[in-house]
Amino acid sequence: MKSSVIKGTGLLFAVAVLCLPSRSQALDPPHNASNHIDCNSCHAVVPAFIPLRQRQESACKTCHNPTGQASTRSTALRNHVVNGGSKIVDCGSCHDPHGPSITTDPHTGRRATNLWLIRWDTAKYVAGALEPAIFHERPAHFAFGDANPPWNGACQTCHAQTSHHRNDATSDHSHQLGDDCTQCHLHGSGFLPAGGGGDCTGCHSGPQDNGDGVPPGGRRAVVSEFPTGDEGLHAHYGAELGSDDCVICHSQDTHMDGYVDLIDPDDGSMYRFKLRGDLLSDPDLSDFCAHCHDADGAARLATPLDPFGNGNAPPDVATRFQGTLRWDEWYGDFCFGEEGTLRQVNSHHDISDSDQAWSGAKIECLSCHGAHNPSAARPVVDPFDTATPWTGKDNGFCLSCHAGGNGPADPDFPAGVVGPAVPLRGLDTCYYTGGPWWVDYTWTHAAHGLDSKRAWSGYSGAPGYELPCLGCHDPHGSYTPANPAGNPYMIRDFVDGTQFVDDGTRTGGFTGPPWNTFGTSGPVVVTISGTDVDWGSSQSLCGRCHASWLAAYDWHAYCTGCQTCHGHGQAWGNADWVGFDDDTPCPVGGSGIAGGTGSGRLLFDRKNPPIHFGAQ
Repeated sequence: MKSSVIKGTGLLFAVAVLCLPSRSQALDPPHNASNHIDCNSCHAVVPAFIPLRQRQESACKTCHNPTGQASTRSTALRNHVVNGGSKIVDCGSCHDPHGPSITTDPHTGRRATNLWLIRWDTAKYVAGALEPAIFHERPAHFAFGDANPPWNGACQTCHAQTSHHRNDATSDHSHQLGDDCTQCHLHGSGFLPAGGGGDCTGCHSGPQDNGDGVPPGGRRAVVSEFPTGDEGLHAHYGAELGSDDCVICHSQDTHMDGYVDLIDPDDGSMYRFKLRGDLLSDPDLSDFCAHCHDADGAARLATPLDPFGNGNAPPDVATRFQGTLRWDEWYGDFCFGEEGTLRQVNSHHDISDSDQAWSGAKIECLSCHGAHNPSAARPVVDPFDTATPWTGKDNGFCLSCHAGGNGPADPDFPAGVVGPAVPLRGLDTCYYTGGPWWVDYTWTHAAHGLDSKRAWSGYSGAPGYELPCLGCHDPHGSYTPANPAGNPYMIRDFVDGTQFVDDGTRTGGFTGPPWNTFGTSGPVVVTISGTDVDWGSSQSLCGRCHASWLAAYDWHAYCTGCQTCHGHGQAWGNADWVGFDDDTPCPVGGSGIAGGTGSGRLLFDRKNPPIHFGAQ
């Protein structure tokens, strides 16, 4: 063993002798004695005679750095990482450190020296490269156009899989032709389109498809999805969108390998996917979003609560999903009996894996919020077209999913959204009639409907205000340290009832006290005990707006199960109507009364629906 080591060392020594300083005089500038460089300055005996890949990059940077011997040639340098990281084209594959290459341009017949020590014999290092590589003029010889074969410009001589400027006739040869490639494809980023200068937007303002079928159809154009200034800027973006913003979320280490790599805001781990649908399984994008939109923001960054350096802090919404309530929906009291669907109810949308496993429902952050297009003015998207910002009313957005669909077996949720085991009730529509739904009528006088007490003679209402869904519900869930279980149906933890007034009776119009008492404001805790759901006590939801309702009728003083009679969209036991003449029967042939086979969707415009709760 000892002798073999000695022999190995001797062989290395013998090779090293070939590059003693005396031989370096044969080298051409700049890597020669005129700059105090000899073979041993670059070539190490151990661990390798010729350093490759990362070692080669490190070796070059010993001089090519801001304080090194080659400080005047110290622009940020990096190896060219290709094929998803499976291949590294190192410095010597493009540059010949021993001297310049003199080449003849086959397009013009001109003979000249390649700039920047670009070697002519590229095929020696990259299989299939065209020779000679030509770089007589910058930027004209970075790439040649369609009418100028052979395609052996300095950048394109090796390219066989890129979207643009390949070394054959199979790609687009007009992309930014005549421009300096390195203005967008920086040497410091390994020539990937990242690191500043608007380079990401330069490419992704249009579809990107290199024809390899990964992913099928390529990447869509995304720049047009970002909000403009007059829409209000989302927390992610400053006055202009640039690559410095993109790389806060997107890793470019394996760019163009068919995958999108998102960097976890807290620990820097990767969320790797090809298609949006891939994010609906672990690890999903809702985890990625929640790790920034939480109490400590993007912990991996120097400014966690200002990740994009524009002063916009990501709002903490992850806290809202901490509620632990799990309830098999069934409610009522001894006054009016019990009813319910027995569906599994959380205090928040079913985003976490554990909630989804328990309830069977499934929704993700992307179901309501686009990846790129939310703005301060338009924070949500059309649930049925998540590339399009929502421009309708707030209530219309909620009713896009919560309209009831065409029956319990067909709730008509958007793609990727899975409804609860038993869907939500239809909201005052003629969508379906199967028990226990019984929606044979549109209950125009249902609680909080636009045609409820607001239409009664003498009712003053709250001028200029119509009750929105968000007046009672928090779309991100219900949780406080004092109420860790949270409230059912995402009922808000704090409700301000002082903006409402309930001052009319059904038949007599305005009658004075007790109905003209303003509501109260404060925290809301909806307690559940068996089938008793407390809606009407002073600390619960209804009492925050209807402060004097318990005294209105005798039976109200004994019962707090308001939802049994006053659930919105509820027909069974609905008490907020006078008679059938006050409501509209569902049409024959719709999805209403018996014999109907048509689709209720025909009666409903998702962006401008009939207002059951009012709209803000």
